[in-house]
Amino acid sequence: MNRSYRRCLNLFILAAGLFASVCQAESARSGSGFQGESRFDRHPVQARLVLNKSDPLAGGPFTAAIVLQMDDHWHTYWEFSGDAGLPTKLEWQLPQGVEAGPLQWAGPTRYTESGDLTVFGYADQVVLLTPLTVDGDAARSHDVDLTVRVSWLVCAEICIPGDTTLSVGLDQLTSDHVDADLIDDARQHLIQPWTAADDARVSLAATVRVTDAGHLDVVVELESPDVGGGLPDLYPTEPAGTYVEENARQAAATGARVQFRVVPYAGESQPTAMDVVVAVADAQGQIQYRRTEIELTPSSSVDLFATDYSQNESERSLWVYLLMALVGGMILNLMPCVLPVISLKVMSLVSQAGEAPERIRRHGIAFCAGVVTTFLLLAFVVIAIKSTGELIGWGFQFQSPLFVIGLASLVFVLGLSLFGVLSVRLPGETGRLGVMAEQKGIAGSFANGILATILATPCTAPFLGTALGFAFSQSAFTTLAIFSVTGFGMALPYALLAARPGWVRWLPAPGPWMEYFKQSMAFLLMATTVWLLWVLGRQLGMEAVVWTTAFFLCLAAASTMVGQWIDLRSTTRRRRLIWGSAILLVIISYRLLIHPLLLDPRPLAAHVQNEAGQWADFDRHEVEDLIGQGRIVFIDFTADWCWTCKVNERVVLADKQVQDAFAAADVALIKADWTHREPDITKMLHAFGRPGVPLYVIFAGGTGDDPIILPEVITPGLVTAAIDEAAARFQNQ
Repeated sequence: MNRSYRRCLNLFILAAGLFASVCQAESARSGSGFQGESRFDRHPVQARLVLNKSDPLAGGPFTAAIVLQMDDHWHTYWEFSGDAGLPTKLEWQLPQGVEAGPLQWAGPTRYTESGDLTVFGYADQVVLLTPLTVDGDAARSHDVDLTVRVSWLVCAEICIPGDTTLSVGLDQLTSDHVDADLIDDARQHLIQPWTAADDARVSLAATVRVTDAGHLDVVVELESPDVGGGLPDLYPTEPAGTYVEENARQAAATGARVQFRVVPYAGESQPTAMDVVVAVADAQGQIQYRRTEIELTPSSSVDLFATDYSQNESERSLWVYLLMALVGGMILNLMPCVLPVISLKVMSLVSQAGEAPERIRRHGIAFCAGVVTTFLLLAFVVIAIKSTGELIGWGFQFQSPLFVIGLASLVFVLGLSLFGVLSVRLPGETGRLGVMAEQKGIAGSFANGILATILATPCTAPFLGTALGFAFSQSAFTTLAIFSVTGFGMALPYALLAARPGWVRWLPAPGPWMEYFKQSMAFLLMATTVWLLWVLGRQLGMEAVVWTTAFFLCLAAASTMVGQWIDLRSTTRRRRLIWGSAILLVIISYRLLIHPLLLDPRPLAAHVQNEAGQWADFDRHEVEDLIGQGRIVFIDFTADWCWTCKVNERVVLADKQVQDAFAAADVALIKADWTHREPDITKMLHAFGRPGVPLYVIFAGGTGDDPIILPEVITPGLVTAAIDEAAARFQNQ
């Protein structure tokens, strides 16, 4: 439930409570305050009316004060109450010849309600002043009564409406109705206009940004030498046709940072300015309130989401993108993501070197079918999610901790199988065993194709990023075509081997070296498991890694039970008992160790900076401001599960030559971490026509148009040359 909705609901409930209170109370109101019967023994607010003159009929203006005395822990509300509440209201009933001026509000204080609602109001006591004048005729009548109806809302853990009618005769004032000192002291707390002296005492700078919904996000930086006691502070008022929400204040070393949102009502236009009240302490520590105006003109003309940076890409023919998809799919076989599974396939081909060509062909076709089928399934998932209006990117499934845990578990068990921990021997006579083994081998090749494709999804090979980026923005038919061609490109080398089984003879002959190779691949799979655990740690924290590792121990125990305690001589009863025990162990360990992690996932609050601390997290508005200020901005779109990203960061972006170029050009370094689902980063990737990470973009500064886009695989020379080009563009603007 958003704050504006809660605020409307809050006001509705309060209005209903006020109506019920008025209808149910049989009140006998007098100057002593709320006297009506209710379920409360005593109302937490007492009201009284006092004047600053004992003889107001003698002539000249005078001041009336409404004094609201609150019990401890209760507060009433200011003219603009904030995210909730209702302001105190005065309704004067004056005889002819008596006029009341505008209500003069005391400066408010900031309070928090319901955990995250910020309100403005008063505690203990507040004095609200109203200037009054009496003309000569009214003064001579000697029969002038002042009557005012006061209504308020007072809140603590609950909110209670209240109202009273206060009346006093000007020709029969008593000492209880006159308190000039109280009113003089109250004037010291009134909100006054901003003066030139205030300019010298407090610095006020406002930054305004327009949200996607057309609202105004306002951030005001306050600086003052007199800091303390929660000061300085700022209280926004509401321009006509708008309401203000999401008030927040953060203390700073020399001031404070106040932010809020201005939301126009339906059909209303955005305001161009608004009044705010600034609270600051003077040299004696006295709080002073000053009213001033701030402009609501957006601070930057750069709008990253308003530009389609992929327009030049869309001018290419569909056949060009299909060719890119084919080449990119072939290059995926060389990416580190799929190396463990591809190595297993190579070992399988070596073991088949002396076998019948038809069997080699069947295994090759099965592997290719697994690859292409998985790409087709991914295409259908993308099309289905796109039909809901959601933005999606390549490798999106790695943003799910459950997927990462599941894939890590699968790779871990595969590694155990290569170490010989898990092996399933099928009983039966020789001929039948051969047929079953053949069927199992075909299914295994198909499964290897599926696993290779899944492990390939975190990587974006050269040419592939452009092709898939185009696919994600096109019709369902085009998306399906490009995904299919990508899958065929990845499977093409194995399809050629299936078509030419004789080529397998060029591979090394089977021998004892294969056992050592298998053990090496097992270690490679375990290294892949460690990488996936690292990704999980970046998503859910170190505690998740510990509990998932404990789950892996249970997986290893279950695999040992199945692989070592069952052999060809095992009875059916023994097999069922061991398999049942192993499955039960996995289910129980999942429920105890993994399931609690997924009930309340806790993503990282912020990206961990590198050792130099120079990379800032991606924030669309901050990037727009940096570009508008003329800074060169380098954005690294990355994710912890992207191998190519990590290699580029460790080898290229951390290179001394690149770091020196960044420093010399005063480049603002931004890291757009897509490890978790970040809608703004997804929008930016789609704006550049890219399906996923890595992506490297350089804005020359001063304008958000025509940025420099680097390829997926970068070098130090390529990055430094792009920085030099960006600096030259900025100088020529």
